[in-house]
Amino acid sequence: MCLPLIAQVLSVDGMTAEIRLLEGQVTTVNAILEPDVAHGEYVLVDRGMIIEVIAPEQVQEMLAFYTELTELWAAEDAAHV
Repeated sequence: MCLPLIAQVLSVDGMTAEIRLLEGQVTTVNAILEPDVAHGEYVLVDRGMIIEVIAPEQVQEMLAFYTELTELWAAEDAAHV
């Protein structure tokens, strides 16, 4: 299962955007699916493409979900050992 990454847009140049992932890495991605994306917005990134613009208040909710999911996977792995 792949989970999209959460990032903040640093700049936009045509159909590409420079983003900062929450872990701090900066990279360039394709913005063709969200052509109106703007500097400062939070986005979901999957396979080098912005797939959705998200509201800032959704970021914390999504991070909590990712943390819960990680804990569930760890518990499942521990049960199979």
